This record gives sequence, structure tokens and C-alpha cells, in this order.
Amino acid sequence: MKLAKEQRVDHSVDIYPHYGSDVGAAWRAGMDCRAALIGPGVHASHGMERTHLDGLNATMDLASLYLELA
Repeated sequence: MKLAKEQRVDHSVDIYPHYGSDVGAAWRAGMDCRAALIGPGVHASHGMERTHLDGLNATMDLASLYLELA
């Protein structure tokens, strides 16, 4: 969030307490790491997910900035 704000990348924050990802499996296997899921906002309806090109571009911008710091 801090990086997105500093670099003026359009973003929003959502918390999904019942969402699963590969990092959950890593934690259950004993891996000690921090994790975050970064992706475009989507609207899901009846098995179809939709997003906007601006969301995809912002996701790519943020991921690129994050990788530059690594």
C-alpha cells in the first residue's frame, strides 16, 4: 500500500478472510514467510470474471515497482 501511494499507482485494498492461495499451502507446510496477493479488481458473476484494462495496467505497474526493490 505504501509503495502504491508513494508512486501514485491507482489501488484499493480488500481483505478476503475466506480466500485461499498457494501461500496458504506453504504456511501449512511450515514455511515462515510474509505474503500478499496483488492483482486487478474483478467482478465475478455466474462463473465469469471481468476486469478493466486500467486495473491490469496498475497491477503490472505495482508488480514492476515491487520487483525493482527486490
